[in-house]
Amino acid sequence: MRRFPGWAWLLLAVGFAVVASVMALGWLQRQAAIRPPVKAKPILVVRAKTQVEPDVLLNAGQLVTVVWDQKTPPQDFFANPQQVVGRVTRTALKPRDLITRENTREKRSGITAELSPHQRAMTVKVDEASGVAGFLAPGDRVDVLVTVNKGEYGKDPISKLLLQNLKVLGTGQRLEYSPGDKPHVVPTVTLEVSPQAGERLALAAQEGRISLVLRGQGDQALVETGGVNALRLFGKPAKSTPETPPAPPPTPPRRTVEVIRGIERQPATF
Repeated sequence: MRRFPGWAWLLLAVGFAVVASVMALGWLQRQAAIRPPVKAKPILVVRAKTQVEPDVLLNAGQLVTVVWDQKTPPQDFFANPQQVVGRVTRTALKPRDLITRENTREKRSGITAELSPHQRAMTVKVDEASGVAGFLAPGDRVDVLVTVNKGEYGKDPISKLLLQNLKVLGTGQRLEYSPGDKPHVVPTVTLEVSPQAGERLALAAQEGRISLVLRGQGDQALVETGGVNALRLFGKPAKSTPETPPAPPPTPPRRTVEVIRGIERQPATF
């Protein structure tokens, strides 16, 4: 029996390999036509829901999550609103503006981060008993008293409850210089006030002496007082009566005798 040459076997093997490849490729194409294509997972991004001004602390009500409508994902975007809540806007945002790390920043630390919306921080000089007693701490609530004893109140000083339930942001000290005197340390307290309360507090600090009253935790009640002046507190001073001079000693009784000189008679008192 005649044998096939080696090159014939090699050619036969190559032929079988080509046929198998063509059959496998056809099968894969048929399977791909049967199975639905796998869709790419949508990209979620956080956008501004409303108009937001610069330097505003973002909250959940100002944000909305939508599907990114372009193939290429954006740069430095946020996919979860919880990643954005608490950040501060660098620039103004319009509705549907994309929230990124470029137009927002981390929340500031310090007093500005502790301020409530529409409130201000104001530092005032206080009475020493209020400022250095060691009981005031950030977060405490205080009432503000002002005592005025000059001008029209020079003769009848008055003390008035001016502001109530103010938040303490911090305590400190500062140096004050008086002409001819050595500098001395003055206690100060930084309070959270509204613009209107800040006006009243500034005038009170100019006209009188500020004292603080520490409130208990959870005490939010506001009270109405009419203030008190010196006359109401102590009453009218009693009028002083002039001293009565001592009575002179009684005059001893005098005696009268009749003196006879010749034919004349005259009385004489001793």
